[in-house]
Amino acid sequence: MSTFRGSPLRTRFTTGFFRAWGTAALLFLLPWVVYGSTVSLRYGLRDDYAILREAREEPGKILRVCGAMGRPLYGWMLERTTRAAGDLEGLRGLRALAVLGLGLLAVVLYLLLRAEGWKQVPAALLAAFIPLIPSAQVVANWSICWPQAVALLASAGAFALTRQAIGTDGAWLGGARGRLLLVGGALALAASTLIYQASGPFYAVLLAAVLVTRRHEDARAPTRWLLGHVSVLGVGLGLAYVVTRVSFALGMFTPSPRMALERHLLDKAAWFVTQVLPNALALTAIDDTDAAPAWGYWPMVGVTLGVLLLTLVVEGRRAGRTGVAAWLLALVGLSGVAYCASLLAGERWPTYRTLFALAGVWSVFFFAGVVKLGEHWPRHGPRVAGAVLALLVAGSALLAHQQSLELFAWPQLRELELMRQGAAALVPERTPRVFVLTARQTDSSAPQRYLDEFGSVSVDTEWVAKELFALAARERFPHAPDVRARYRFDAGPVLPKARAYDILVDMRQLRTATSRPIQLAR
Repeated sequence: MSTFRGSPLRTRFTTGFFRAWGTAALLFLLPWVVYGSTVSLRYGLRDDYAILREAREEPGKILRVCGAMGRPLYGWMLERTTRAAGDLEGLRGLRALAVLGLGLLAVVLYLLLRAEGWKQVPAALLAAFIPLIPSAQVVANWSICWPQAVALLASAGAFALTRQAIGTDGAWLGGARGRLLLVGGALALAASTLIYQASGPFYAVLLAAVLVTRRHEDARAPTRWLLGHVSVLGVGLGLAYVVTRVSFALGMFTPSPRMALERHLLDKAAWFVTQVLPNALALTAIDDTDAAPAWGYWPMVGVTLGVLLLTLVVEGRRAGRTGVAAWLLALVGLSGVAYCASLLAGERWPTYRTLFALAGVWSVFFFAGVVKLGEHWPRHGPRVAGAVLALLVAGSALLAHQQSLELFAWPQLRELELMRQGAAALVPERTPRVFVLTARQTDSSAPQRYLDEFGSVSVDTEWVAKELFALAARERFPHAPDVRARYRFDAGPVLPKARAYDILVDMRQLRTATSRPIQLAR
């Protein structure tokens, strides 16, 4: 016994065990370190304000709206958690749920990558990187996006169940257990899609992670393996579509106009290549709606394409044209799968929250490409490759932390501060007339803006202005039964000259508000 206790085998097992789970623990903590500052702040973003009121005053509306867009599970989760949140204080809890989900996603990705043959360092770095990409930043910093983290976990869980049933070489596991695993995988994928359609195809990220590393002695094994996964993927996505259509047919939900399918697929493909794909290729750098992207955006696109091109050259020398064709087919095919929900939808809105899976697929190929290039020079290459990827992850963590504050939290806190200044002037006994001069998106106080996500202005429409002022008024008079009855409200992009108002809230002052909001000290 004493000999075994000190044996090299036991020492290696113990070291490997603690290394694996120690790495998993660090991966779980990383999103908390990066996004913890924004989780602790009291702010909302655009729809947050209306949803807080609707959850309290119009039960069932959030579920109906989300169900109309084919996201009934999203609506069910969001309505219950937002009702429990209650106010801005509670929105911090929703963001904490999102960060919790991203931390768990990092752990799941790491364990699956290791199980599929990825080495320790690249597996850990890739698992750390994906929760830091711009798509993840939106999920972490926009309170109502937290169910998307659950959808990503469900999609990864679907892959984990399916891989147990299919095996590593396409030798399907028979019996009741195998069938149960396949059914579980399809159901998990359907659930992911019914939460958020763009999250279900995150399954493709893990397929990419396997295809870039797997080698088979039997040429038929990759085909059997891939067909098995594609079958489960098709059944899961198809089941979600059927459930959605049945819910419409039974009158459970009224389909939203946004549920229309794309009729011009070739035009949509061109839009995808020019408007969406560059955002995925830029990895951590974000686009800009108002001006040219940040200085690192196009260089990062070039670096990504350069790494993949060099990888194809190396793969061509190793495996010939067959290897190059396999990589290209996998990259193109999985990119299409990852973005299939948005490609099929008639709507064209290239937001980062809809390209999480696509960015994940390209991240996998980029990391695998760097690793392969390092292996091409055995002496120092692997260490250099690891160092390059580690620097990328470290830089992405710093950037994600900075952008969370500068492009999400601080701009929204500045808007809230202006509304609070207006609410501070309320004298309920006089029923004052309030006018909010709504801002334009170009009035954003953020250094960069992209659509309705990074650095966007929330109070650019009358309905958001109405909701946010009511929230500020409720904070001022927390015990008033109906604070909105104590003032008369109006809002718009132009101040009417023919009417006088007792309180004017000029949201266009945002353009000059560049300092850190005073709420950060609270």
